[in-house]
Amino acid sequence: MTFDEIRNLQIDDILRWPLKTQMIAIAVMMVILGIIVWFECISPENDQYDALHTQEESLKIQIRQKQLLAASLPAYQAQIQEMNVRFQKFLEQLPNRTQIPSLLDDVTLAGRSRGLDFELFQPMAEINKHFYAEIPVKLKVVGTYNDIGRFAAAVAAMPRIVTISGIDVSRVPDSANTPAAKALAAQQLVMQCTATTYRYLDSADKTGQAQDGSKP
Repeated sequence: MTFDEIRNLQIDDILRWPLKTQMIAIAVMMVILGIIVWFECISPENDQYDALHTQEESLKIQIRQKQLLAASLPAYQAQIQEMNVRFQKFLEQLPNRTQIPSLLDDVTLAGRSRGLDFELFQPMAEINKHFYAEIPVKLKVVGTYNDIGRFAAAVAAMPRIVTISGIDVSRVPDSANTPAAKALAAQQLVMQCTATTYRYLDSADKTGQAQDGSKP
């Protein structure tokens, strides 16, 4: 059967076909119709279903993650509260502006009470950080190895935070004339270092910094 014959085919012609031929023709038409319906209607719906199914799985994963976060929230809150308590205790170890002179006196007393002689005690300018200020003091002390060690231990044990850095230890120059003086000088050491304490910057200090920064 040519294409022209198919194009000019009439219903009456089909009805005159043998039953087997009619069944084959109906089957072919059903297949063609099914293919058309699949590509035009069912396939787009399947694609949309797959997209919605993928979105559903993604949302389920997000829900499970948020459920885990919600279950862990009390533990996180407890950790934050503990960190805040520790931070407040840390701030309590920082002296305020009025306590700095007495703290520096305590550092001097800790050295002298352990046999050290202070040749230099020079407070330097404050170094402002984010929420605190460093207050360095240059020190030069003379004493025995044990005296210097006991002084460092005493400074570390102070209730206020004081750190010692830039330590340089050397022997005292030998200028003695007598054997006893030479023996004593041999035991003496010179330690140069920087003792640094820290001060918490209150709102007034931060306001002053902001005003200084705004000046041309």
